[in-house]
Amino acid sequence: MGKARQTSGTAAARTKPWLIAAGAAIGWGILTMTVLHLISSHNPVLDTLSSYAYTDRGTGMFEASVLSLAVGSFCLLGALYASGITVSRTTTTLFSTWSLGLATAAVFPASYASYPRPVSGEIHQYSCLVAFLSMPAIGFSLLDKISADRAKLVRLTRYSLGGLILFGASYLLSNFPGTPVISQLHAALPVGVTQRLALGVNLALLFGLMLLASRASSVNRLQAVAVKAGQPARVHENDLLVDAEVASFGPADQRGGRLAVVNRFEYNTFRSSEKL
Repeated sequence: MGKARQTSGTAAARTKPWLIAAGAAIGWGILTMTVLHLISSHNPVLDTLSSYAYTDRGTGMFEASVLSLAVGSFCLLGALYASGITVSRTTTTLFSTWSLGLATAAVFPASYASYPRPVSGEIHQYSCLVAFLSMPAIGFSLLDKISADRAKLVRLTRYSLGGLILFGASYLLSNFPGTPVISQLHAALPVGVTQRLALGVNLALLFGLMLLASRASSVNRLQAVAVKAGQPARVHENDLLVDAEVASFGPADQRGGRLAVVNRFEYNTFRSSEKL
């Protein structure tokens, strides 16, 4: 029992610093971007986020915000590893393409008519594409690795995919401003709004993954009970914690190195233990 407590407690201790770093970096990125929207003269409905690299006030805040988000995402990957959740090579690669795509987009600004940078603009465009494609794929790559809160992760992943599709459609429509029908559709789906919506659901997915890592590491609240498979065990009430959730483990017997499921309680008022 002592060994199980020590192992679980170590997982929680390893995960906490990663979660704090991820939350601080992502939160700082959101705060910086919010302040930039308040002080800049850009139109958040019509202007893309990339245009904030060229601003009358808040120069450098866009780059700082995006880089902070990239660093926080890498810290979140570390938290997932530390929590004990099985992270595949695919998930690691997708986190890398998301974070490096953001960092590259921050270093190489977009190109505009008033600020022509054709080479930098091409790099920026494709790095953003890679980053936004990676985020919903991260959610899908983790679905088979967890059990608890799986429905929430599915919902957030679908929102991320829907936001990506909506932003992609709006971006394509913006390339045909002279076509009557397409221009009307573009007016109904302004690229500034759809891009911020896509980024918002991606941030929600990141925070959902942070919560998942936190709950997975909280398995240290459970206490091990020695029991043979299929046999009743006599334990005290204090040995059970019914509100704990385990994100990456399924029920199994103790000898298999996993958790046994509770079948029923049988109370005996003349004894100090319960029968499972």
